[in-house]
Amino acid sequence: MKIPCSIILGASLGLVLAAPAVAQETQEAQAAELAKKLANPVASLISVPLQYNYDEFGGANDGASTNKLVIQPVIPFSLNED
Repeated sequence: MKIPCSIILGASLGLVLAAPAVAQETQEAQAAELAKKLANPVASLISVPLQYNYDEFGGANDGASTNKLVIQPVIPFSLNED
């Protein structure tokens, strides 16, 4: 049985056009899952917040200043199976 080229071409074109839609649905599902984890304060997500502080002092310490970079990594781990 011979399959017409137009059917093969149409089927392959349909697969090519459907692939980005499937990839987009997968990305949307991953984004939704990440949003749920970010909303959960006890989710096991690694975060590394950075806080920069610059202070200028006046008075007796006129012209003195400090620069501080505070790094507070949060890495969740479990102590045991429970």
